[in-house]
Amino acid sequence: MSTETVSIRPVDQQIMAAEATVTPGQPREALEVLEPGQPTDNVVYPTGIKLTMAMLSVMTACFIHGLDLTIVAAAVPSLTNHFKTIEDIGCGIMFAAFTFSAGKIYTLSSVKIVYLISIILFEVGSLMCTVAPTSWFFIFGRAVAGTAAAGMGAGAMLIIAQCFPVHRRPIWFAVMATSQAVGLVSAPMVGGALIDWISWRACFGINLPLGVAVVAMIAWGFTDPAQNESIALPWKEKVKRMDLLGSFVVIPSVTCLLLILQWGGIRYGWGNPRIIALIVVCAVLCLVFCWLQYRLQEKAVLPPRIVKNRNVLGAAWFSACTNGTLAMTEYYMAIYFQGVRGYSASKSGIFIVPMLVGLMVASLLGGAGTQKFGYTNPFMLATCLLGPVASGLLSTVDLDDKLVKPLCYLGFLGFGIGVGNLGPGNALSAILPLKDLPLGMAVTGFGGGMGSSLFVAASASLFQNRLGEELSKSAPGANVPTIGEAGLSAIRSEVGADRLREILLGYGEAVSQTLYMPTALIASSIIGAVCIQWQSAKKKQS
Repeated sequence: MSTETVSIRPVDQQIMAAEATVTPGQPREALEVLEPGQPTDNVVYPTGIKLTMAMLSVMTACFIHGLDLTIVAAAVPSLTNHFKTIEDIGCGIMFAAFTFSAGKIYTLSSVKIVYLISIILFEVGSLMCTVAPTSWFFIFGRAVAGTAAAGMGAGAMLIIAQCFPVHRRPIWFAVMATSQAVGLVSAPMVGGALIDWISWRACFGINLPLGVAVVAMIAWGFTDPAQNESIALPWKEKVKRMDLLGSFVVIPSVTCLLLILQWGGIRYGWGNPRIIALIVVCAVLCLVFCWLQYRLQEKAVLPPRIVKNRNVLGAAWFSACTNGTLAMTEYYMAIYFQGVRGYSASKSGIFIVPMLVGLMVASLLGGAGTQKFGYTNPFMLATCLLGPVASGLLSTVDLDDKLVKPLCYLGFLGFGIGVGNLGPGNALSAILPLKDLPLGMAVTGFGGGMGSSLFVAASASLFQNRLGEELSKSAPGANVPTIGEAGLSAIRSEVGADRLREILLGYGEAVSQTLYMPTALIASSIIGAVCIQWQSAKKKQS
């Protein structure tokens, strides 16, 4: 009697293991296996009303986060009138500085508890801004909200990752991004309306009832389905792994960097001792942070192996480019609509809606396409092609254009960026194991937050320089410093009717030339796209 040797393929072994653990009544998808190379985290995913509550809470939290990020821009004129200064208002320093710490905390603690604490802190910061009696109290409230927002952003991604398997996450990441986009781009419209009808304080008070709803839904509707081994560690060990020194070094280094970009060439010359001191301090702190991470390795707030991962670096750069492009475009198109075209803050916010619609539609299409075909890379490459074209067209708008032209270009830009905007999150979700996902997402979130803050600050220097030159060309003899200090809403009252058109032409040309910067930035997103490996998020049928 002969014997026959049977070889079992690795995929067959996975199927046999799955069949051995499936109980009667489980759905067919329990027998499906991931493509080779995908993370295989064993998670029991929630269903029913609890899943619904968890997703509603994430969507609401993303909306108020997006709203808070840019609503301060609509409130700046009122804040200036009330506090007599706008310095440092609305700075995203704390969000960027605490992103790494938030990611590390999520690896050591319950996702639910950390997320709830982040929402509550965000509400405290919003309340402080709502009742702020002084500018410094307001700034401190913004800092508290920014710190909490770092935890909210990382937590939203992790809740989705713990509620759905890899192949179902892209469309829910799209829903999450769409919710934030609604808040992000509608903020000027909502803020303008609240200021006109109530007060600038309502721009921050609106977060309070929405935040209470989020806390209630997440407290009742979400339970950590994933077992995190680090949760059981003693508190002393958790504190050691938090790398508190590294976390605190990040804050002043990021602060110095943003101040360099905000002040350099505008408030102080680049050779000014203050700017030189900031550059030196920033460089030293960055070196100290890098040394600490190398020395502590896995106990560092940002383990070197995470930073060395080309997918994480590519995702961070791509996110910085897309977020920076959107932030700069929104900022300078608001100047165009309010300063050059003379529309109110609320109408200016309405004119940004086409970018919102394009972003939402494209994000959903990109998420659905990734879920259907498995790969997110083609959609990121589409952003690298469509984004520069749309942004370049937007830089051609001028004073005499019909309104439909900038509105169409804004919609095109939103679509071009939105189609691949979710690529970093989708890619890391398919590539990284669940235990590394918080840190990978933290690096990506840091890239996005710094992209918005750094490039808006850097573009301000470019705009101020171009504004002075263009006003000198279009309106020779005009008092450029006085016009520049007048503010957008006071240009028409400060400048006589005989010179108004000349001034507005100079303003419009300065805006157009500043918009070259987001065009170059979104074009460079190709660097991040090509760094991310092609990993399918689809499951192979058994």
